[in-house]
Amino acid sequence: MADAGTVEMLEATEVAEVEAGSATDEVPEDESLSSEISPISAPNAANTNNDSILGDKFGKTMEELSMPQHEKAAIRHSWNAFQKALGDSEAVGDAIYGFLTGALSSEKDKFTTPRAVLCLALFNGFRVLSDKLDDPAALFTFVEILGFKHLTFGVTMAQTSAVSDAFIEILTQQVQGQELVPGAIQAWRNLLFWVGSCLRYISVTYSRRLELIGEDWKAIQEASNSNEEESAVRSFPKMCAFSNEVMGETLDAWMHELLKVFEVLVSQANNPSLLLEECDLLSITIVNLSNGGDIQFDRFKPVMLAALRSLLPKTWSMEHETAWQWLWKTIATNLMEATMKVRSYKPWSTKLYGAIKDEQRESFRSDIYTDFFAKCGMSQEFFKQSQTRLRYIADRILASAYDMLHKPVQEMVDELSALGLRHVGYGVPVELFAPFTDTIVLTMKPIVANLADEVTIVAEAARSNCHWLEDFNVPDKMMLDGFRWSLGLVARILMRTITEGSTSVMQAINHDDHRQITKALNDSPRFDRARWQLRVRVGTQTISPLHYALRSGSHQSAKKMIEDVLTIRADRQRYYYGVDELFNYQPDVAEHVCSEAPFLAMEMLEGLVWRSHKSHDGMRSVIYYLQHLLQDTAEDSTLSRSLKTFISFKDAKIIQHPIMVFCTDLLWSRLVVKVFLCDRCWTGFTFVIYILSQCSLNQPHFLENPVLRNVLGAARLLVYICGLGRLLYWHCRETCKASQRRDMVKFGRLSIPAYWGELEHRISLALLAVLVGMLFVEPMFYCFGSNDVVEFACPAYTDGMHMVYQLFSGLGVFLFCSMILDLAALNIRMAAYKVLCAQAMDQVVMCGIALLVTVVTFTFVISSLSRETQNIQTQDWKSMDGTMLALMQIAFGLFSMESMSALAQESGLIFACVLLYSIAVYTCLFNLLVSQFCGIYMALAEDIEGHARLVRGHIILTVLKDIQLKKWQAFISSLRLDLRTDFAEGDTGLPGGIKIQEPAYLHPVAHDQILRFGGKTDPSLPWPEKDNGQDETMEAMVERTVLKSVKKALGQSGSETHNTGTSRHTDSSVHSHSESQGPAVQL
Repeated sequence: MADAGTVEMLEATEVAEVEAGSATDEVPEDESLSSEISPISAPNAANTNNDSILGDKFGKTMEELSMPQHEKAAIRHSWNAFQKALGDSEAVGDAIYGFLTGALSSEKDKFTTPRAVLCLALFNGFRVLSDKLDDPAALFTFVEILGFKHLTFGVTMAQTSAVSDAFIEILTQQVQGQELVPGAIQAWRNLLFWVGSCLRYISVTYSRRLELIGEDWKAIQEASNSNEEESAVRSFPKMCAFSNEVMGETLDAWMHELLKVFEVLVSQANNPSLLLEECDLLSITIVNLSNGGDIQFDRFKPVMLAALRSLLPKTWSMEHETAWQWLWKTIATNLMEATMKVRSYKPWSTKLYGAIKDEQRESFRSDIYTDFFAKCGMSQEFFKQSQTRLRYIADRILASAYDMLHKPVQEMVDELSALGLRHVGYGVPVELFAPFTDTIVLTMKPIVANLADEVTIVAEAARSNCHWLEDFNVPDKMMLDGFRWSLGLVARILMRTITEGSTSVMQAINHDDHRQITKALNDSPRFDRARWQLRVRVGTQTISPLHYALRSGSHQSAKKMIEDVLTIRADRQRYYYGVDELFNYQPDVAEHVCSEAPFLAMEMLEGLVWRSHKSHDGMRSVIYYLQHLLQDTAEDSTLSRSLKTFISFKDAKIIQHPIMVFCTDLLWSRLVVKVFLCDRCWTGFTFVIYILSQCSLNQPHFLENPVLRNVLGAARLLVYICGLGRLLYWHCRETCKASQRRDMVKFGRLSIPAYWGELEHRISLALLAVLVGMLFVEPMFYCFGSNDVVEFACPAYTDGMHMVYQLFSGLGVFLFCSMILDLAALNIRMAAYKVLCAQAMDQVVMCGIALLVTVVTFTFVISSLSRETQNIQTQDWKSMDGTMLALMQIAFGLFSMESMSALAQESGLIFACVLLYSIAVYTCLFNLLVSQFCGIYMALAEDIEGHARLVRGHIILTVLKDIQLKKWQAFISSLRLDLRTDFAEGDTGLPGGIKIQEPAYLHPVAHDQILRFGGKTDPSLPWPEKDNGQDETMEAMVERTVLKSVKKALGQSGSETHNTGTSRHTDSSVHSHSESQGPAVQL
């Protein structure tokens, strides 16, 4: 819970409070006394004559106010005179604010709410008390809500007296003579003391209701989280849906949104300011879903009570019923008020931001900083950016206030939460938000006043059950109030994020110091240590400190957090291992690590492996905790997104980690290899038929035999049916799936499926296109019915068609062979060789292009020597095409030496050109190609097995993408990952792992990887500090040893002599270590 000052800010910044209308029978808006009043401790209370609520009776009862008519009239008359004397509402509120802070100067530091916001809250609070005097029931309800908002403050008679005296003083000063009717002062005193007594009664009495609500909700949560089969239907949302169905109705859209955050609303029941904030956020969503329709919040009350009675049949009583009715009444009132505000302010907000001109924006950008720096000098230390950056911040302030009412709430809260966490890193104190918000509102006020004449009146929206606004058709008031309300909500979210997000872990992350991370975790409970690093809850939003550390570049902190979460700790009673929390709280942790800090992937994978420090017969026990690398956290998913990420990242070192090797081999042998072989066998069968039809049976002497012609025709039909048909079906299906998933990429102006970018699928598409081309020029179809049924030569089939068909046929052989080469994945060594060849092909292509350019260049050079070419007898050099062919033959060693000798005798100049060409080709191009081959091999040799496993991993992802969920679940069940795996004989360990034996020399382990602790075994206790020096690096240890040795050898005087020379070579890590070594620093 935030401190008093923060609570006051959060409560009061929402106030864009509205005028009371004619619907006096409804609960008014939050036009209440600010929460600044309640925590104020006055000196000695002034004397009063209100004996009915003084002394022992103060705060003992809460009844409707019974006041004589003449006192009510005196209060209303004096209030109207007070408003007339000071002018508008802001002046009245400002005067009350000034006297309160002046009279209570010792408590002035508690007034942290922006003055512009608090002044309006004070005015509205006193005005509502005056207006509701003739309706005791409405006044009672208003004070009851006011008391709930001050529930966390212990209202006392002294505080009430302080507020009463301050208000009466300003009233007597401003209202003079006959305007202050007799009895007005005493009437106001009676009224304010009655309010204070009610607040006191509520703060004492309603705590029992909150206690009952907390106990009931805890029981409901425990029942829904149990492992029993009925736990799914015993959750509160599902029981509400069932109860609503029994009543013959369906859940409205706003009810679904309410049930999503109902747990948070209940948890914030004892914190009115946070409850009000959650209701404000929920109201924006509800208004967006209602589309102007009427919202009946009373419909949820019987649904809620019916669900609670069903979930708590044994403990339910009238006391529980009263408590929950009271809670829903409070929530419903807040929601009604907030929805009315959102509906009122939203159209005016659109008008405001559409009417602001560039010169007004420029004035806003400069004035807020000028006024803010003049009001709060220390703020300049936090606004050191350039003018362009400050102008951008001002624009973002305007945009945030507008987006709060128009953008999806989830999106806005996420953005503001991220912004608030960045402010945690900036070290901005929350105390600056109050004057900054105040300055922004005051700066916007003259701008809004100038825009009032340019804005048309917004048509009245549908009225909610709350009272309406008297000033709904006053543009400047509505625009400014709407801006104040939305900006206040933004400020409250930011302050709440900063307050709740400023955990010791978050502060350590901002310093990026692993030692501070360790220090921050020293006080964490054992059972909650992982959650401290993986989840910070801010209202309905959760933020992962680990993810924040990765995104903010605090990689040292992130490394320490990963190591700590994935460290197994144990006491005598249980083991603690954060792997489940890591993947449950942050399912995309692998993606975050690979995209932000890939070097931490190995640290993360190493934390999923436990190795015994003891070996037996040269073998060591190893446990791979691979449950979350195989099974995704989503129940309807198959392969874990973490394993998909590690494979798709295409890092040869990551894929070679032992646990990745074990996982991929397990999936390959148990699930993938059979499907892969069946697919490639089908492709191989089609390829055999293709070879028979295109390379064997199409020979002329076979075509003379009618039987063999029929066999050839059947073979080609099989190729088109089995090959073309299968490829066409597969690509159509995958294209439709990619379109449905919107998994498309831009290719020029076209959108194509993303899977087309993979080499394997490009080859498959090319083969599909080749087979389609062959189908269009198939001679069997053109000559059908000419003489025999199957004929491959006829006048209709031209020689050009035959040439095109042969080109397609030859290309098809290459494409089929390329697809068959995927069988190399069956063996890692074969796959590695394929990877080398594939990498070399790029260089071969580049060399071929360079060779072609060289051939064309020397062809032009030789052709330009027309005198020489006319005098030689060899025909190879007389034309450009002949010259190009001869140069190509020379490049590949096909040109005869006799022809070369003849050329040297006939034309020395052409021979010199050919010699230069040979030097360029053999010395430069081909030798460079060989050196590139060597470079590729040297680059890939170290991780060649990893590259081969990446090929196999890609096949695994492709095959498992279409696996049936039932088959996958059967595979996971067969692994029995839910059973605990023993660390040693009789030492029952943790579930989620598979235990194997590996040679002891592969990964030597000197110490037990499990940190074991003695003493008490209470999970709520923190772990004892085991080894404060365990984070010392090897470099620091060596440096410390060298420094000690040098000091011992040289002595104290020598250390002073060599101080300068040695200090030049010490880095930051040496300095930080040396600070703790005393005299060693002087070496």
